[in-house]
Amino acid sequence: MKAQANYTWSIRQRVLAWLIAVMGLVFIANLASSYFATRQAADSAFDSLLLASASAIAERTMVRNNSIYTDIPYAALNMLASTAQDQVFYAISAPDGTLVTGYGQLTKIAAPGNPARGLAPRFFNAEFKGVLIRMVELHAFVTGGNLSGYVTVRVAQSRGERDAVVFSLLRQNALWMLVFITAVGIAAWMGISYGLRPLDKLRAAIGRRSPEDVRPLRHKVPEEFSPMVEALNSMLARLDEGMSSMRRFISDASHQLKTPLASLQAQTELALRERDDAAMRAALKKVNQGINRTSRLAQQLLSHARATHPAGALAKFDLAALAREVIGIVHARAVERNIDLGYEGAESCPLFGDRTLLGEMLLNLLDNALKYTPSGAVITVFIAKHENSVRLVVEDNGPGIPERFRVSVFDRFSRLPGSRADGCGLGLSIVREIVLRHKGEVGLARGAQGGLKVIIDLPKLAKTGDLRQ
Repeated sequence: MKAQANYTWSIRQRVLAWLIAVMGLVFIANLASSYFATRQAADSAFDSLLLASASAIAERTMVRNNSIYTDIPYAALNMLASTAQDQVFYAISAPDGTLVTGYGQLTKIAAPGNPARGLAPRFFNAEFKGVLIRMVELHAFVTGGNLSGYVTVRVAQSRGERDAVVFSLLRQNALWMLVFITAVGIAAWMGISYGLRPLDKLRAAIGRRSPEDVRPLRHKVPEEFSPMVEALNSMLARLDEGMSSMRRFISDASHQLKTPLASLQAQTELALRERDDAAMRAALKKVNQGINRTSRLAQQLLSHARATHPAGALAKFDLAALAREVIGIVHARAVERNIDLGYEGAESCPLFGDRTLLGEMLLNLLDNALKYTPSGAVITVFIAKHENSVRLVVEDNGPGIPERFRVSVFDRFSRLPGSRADGCGLGLSIVREIVLRHKGEVGLARGAQGGLKVIIDLPKLAKTGDLRQ
């Protein structure tokens, strides 16, 4: 199967596409506006000739022998015919509407508007003999003998010359607009290319860096790209912090593993030198205990790595059911040590989170409680639901932790002075990392019976998300 190309437009292409689209709309709007403006200007100029021709004819129209007579001057129609190869039509009607001379069908064309509004000249467009025409209607008063009234003079001209002028001017305007759009496009392309040069330099600078180089970027970029550089610097700072934390963790882990491995080696060599079976069995028992401690240390190191750099995503699950499940896992140890381990609180508690990590958190809390509380103690897991959060409490009646140590015990490989219980000081550090990854809070307090009370508040989280941030 061929991989499909994931093509996205460049900044240049996007800006030019938007520019061309906007300029195209402006071009169309300008052409439409220019057409109507040019047509109106052409009609205004040619209408003056139409009116002059109609006025000349009206001046030569009179009453003679009780009838309307007109002597159409040659110049009246020639002034129209000389402007172009247009057709000219005219019609003169008597006061009673009868045709005096001209084209009778011209008088049948209805003029727009209300004729009773006045006797001022009226201009309008129409169609005559299959030709688009522009017509003027003029009323002139004549009198003589027993006849008087207003004659109607209509003079029309085909629109050929008018439209030719309009489209000639429109073509010139369109040509100049295309030249303007082309010039703007070239200028925009060059401007964008010049403006993106700092980004090209930034890309080259980033490409030259080694994977370990997480120094902040100090290159000058356009103001619009400053947030992007700030985000990159913030990411580099987080990477630097994560890498530094990982280096410290590897160094600490190497140191922590070195001691038990050296002890195991010494105990194994001692067991190999023993000739007595009972002494050899005792030595091997110590080796087995050392292996268990080292195995637990390795497991907690892996748990800490998962908590610090989680790979899982948030999903909906029941925190109360998870708590009862983890209690079931360690219940045998509690029975063995005669410890009362139980659950109180909500029967069901839906939550968005990483179920595996939160299970590891609970397991570490219960492991610490079982490890440090004496036989016959009581350990209670309590869960309460609030409007926007969930509270998880693990409380025991053991020796507790002095107040001055309740902050430092969350550090990696931190243990209370004088503590004799097996441990590597990672349990509460893992708990804190998992809680922080879920945007929650964790704190220690004195229990109701003098022991330790671990209080964890987790937000319900309105939607699923990713813990890798």
